[in-house]
Amino acid sequence: MDEENKNLEVEESRGLTFKDILFIIRKHWIAIVAFLVTCTAGGFIWSRVESPTYKSTGTIMVSYESGSATAANNEYAFASNLTNTVVGFIKTNTILDKVSAEMNVSTETLSKNLTAANSSGNLLVTVSYTSADPAKSKDILNCIMNTTIATANEIKADSKPVYHMLYNNLNVIDPAQDGKKVSHTLRNTAIGGGAGVVLAFLFVLIWELSDNTFKSTEEIERILNIPVLAGIPDYHFDDEKKGGK
Repeated sequence: MDEENKNLEVEESRGLTFKDILFIIRKHWIAIVAFLVTCTAGGFIWSRVESPTYKSTGTIMVSYESGSATAANNEYAFASNLTNTVVGFIKTNTILDKVSAEMNVSTETLSKNLTAANSSGNLLVTVSYTSADPAKSKDILNCIMNTTIATANEIKADSKPVYHMLYNNLNVIDPAQDGKKVSHTLRNTAIGGGAGVVLAFLFVLIWELSDNTFKSTEEIERILNIPVLAGIPDYHFDDEKKGGK
């Protein structure tokens, strides 16, 4: 009895081999494929029935002139670094609150659907806004860009710029156009496929954990440490297949 318990402990600590994993996959391949196909198809169908969204894109160029004998390459380098500040400036509540009051859209909604980014090595900031209406996405984005520039050019009571580094350094070079429809087919299909993998894994895991039967003669010999002398083959007679007795 002690020897049998020892063998069981060894079997539990052995873990799954690559051969075991292949056996499990082959055993449940129909269920695995069914989960993958169903969930992937569900993600694809969802991308077709969900409400469409539209993205409008515009571009702001950043420039900087020191007004002194500073070398042109130094000015370009400064302006290039300044684009990161502009990206953050566009997303501040200082800008979004003004746009919210003008466009009657909550600040939270503006922040959620607004993106701003710049590519390293250039002076362009690409701004995008996503909405369920193509014309609305354009109007809101133009309002955001124009508000950003107007705020950057604000003057204090003493006639000095509020934002010295940004003053007169921002220009819209690519106004927003009507938003283009955003396709979520690839994203939703990938999410569906991932969900299928997870569900298939959980199904196989639960099935295998609840199955306490022996899977092969090798497993019997390994766990019980006794040889298998004979087995009953799985055989179907032809007359049984035809409904005979």
